[in-house]
Amino acid sequence: MILSFSVTTLLQHLLFVFLLIIAPAWDYYDTRRLQRSPDSPNRIRYYRTVCSWLWICAILACGLVGFRSIFTISPAPEEAGWLFRNIWVFYAVGAVIALFVATIVLPYVTVAWMVITRKQRKYSSGEMLQKVSYAYLFPTNRRERSWWVLVALTAGICEEILFRGFLLHYLHTAPWALSLTAALLLSSVIFGLQHLYQKAVGVITTTIVGAIFGLLFLLSGNLLFPIAFHAALDLRLLVSLRPPVE
Repeated sequence: MILSFSVTTLLQHLLFVFLLIIAPAWDYYDTRRLQRSPDSPNRIRYYRTVCSWLWICAILACGLVGFRSIFTISPAPEEAGWLFRNIWVFYAVGAVIALFVATIVLPYVTVAWMVITRKQRKYSSGEMLQKVSYAYLFPTNRRERSWWVLVALTAGICEEILFRGFLLHYLHTAPWALSLTAALLLSSVIFGLQHLYQKAVGVITTTIVGAIFGLLFLLSGNLLFPIAFHAALDLRLLVSLRPPVE
């Protein structure tokens, strides 16, 4: 029994080190490699690599911590008093989350409305996206778009399991026993570091996004809500980009 506990704890530490150091460095190297040669086979290879390590780590995290600890959270009010005991902060955070969710849902509603009213799309937002520094990651043909669906769903499920479910539990309990607020902030920063290929602005932006997803997890008590909106956020790229003509 002691051996089992020790092995489980060791594996949790190793997974934490992987998420903190190895995964960001590996992904940064891999994206630079893709940027130098952004053809379709290399892009699909990158998609396949990302999906593989995310699923492996997510399954490992669920096995180490347990599905209940990963997917549900019931913080006591004193664990995040600034959020749960201050009514104005509580509603302000709720409003920020609602606004953020609205920005995710809006493109889907807009496109649906255009389809219903038979209006021609201009894809202006897609043209703006093509100008970002990491546009070489975006799918350019139908096969890559099919892969992107898997990438988006994988990111939505696995990244929330790892950076919200696992890290919040790991940092908030022994041996670190950080406060829930500190665990939320640190897990959000680690999530941001996974996006080094987006440079400093991207790291800051994704750190904030990670914090919002973490707050949604705390307020809802269920990881399924961050998973759903995270996947929708990444799938939104396919709605924005102009479909390829093949």
